[in-house]
Amino acid sequence: MPFVAGNPALDFVNTAEERGHPDAGDALITANDLCSWGQRYGLITRAAARDTETTAEFEQAVEARELLYALFYARTHQRPLARPDLTRLAQLAASAYAQATVDATSDGTIRWRWNQSRLATIRHVAVTSAIDLLTTGPTTRLKQCPGDHCGWFFLDTTKRGNRRWCSMSECGQEAKNRGRRKAATKASKRHS
Repeated sequence: MPFVAGNPALDFVNTAEERGHPDAGDALITANDLCSWGQRYGLITRAAARDTETTAEFEQAVEARELLYALFYARTHQRPLARPDLTRLAQLAASAYAQATVDATSDGTIRWRWNQSRLATIRHVAVTSAIDLLTTGPTTRLKQCPGDHCGWFFLDTTKRGNRRWCSMSECGQEAKNRGRRKAATKASKRHS
């Protein structure tokens, strides 16, 4: 699974695709999947796989992912954010910040840091990244891929703000190929 979103919360939400479709895909079926994803993203260490609360944390992480999906979906489709979703986000954020420490980087900026040996770090980073994005980020650049059976979110960081696909090599190329086939079919019908 590629990381194409440009934001940890968005990449985390993108672990599921085609929500509501019979062929929906989900990269997080088990707690081990969550561990693997977090390790690949660099959020946790291998020691987190031995977290004694893996099953409970897995369920909380998936619940947080679906909440973030609902918030990002509402934002990208210019819909109001639901009050119960915001209340739940505040609860998750309070839990995340209660588990964090604050560190200073070499350039003097500060950032939140969580224990990389805890599986909950994935959820905490996703929730706090979502809050950062929704409160200070360029939400006009928050987009959802229109590709067939996709629906991934991403930040459009192009200069002109015209990125359309989650990935040109995935959905973008597929759409181009579909357009070419459609044009070829039209042309062949005109010549027949």
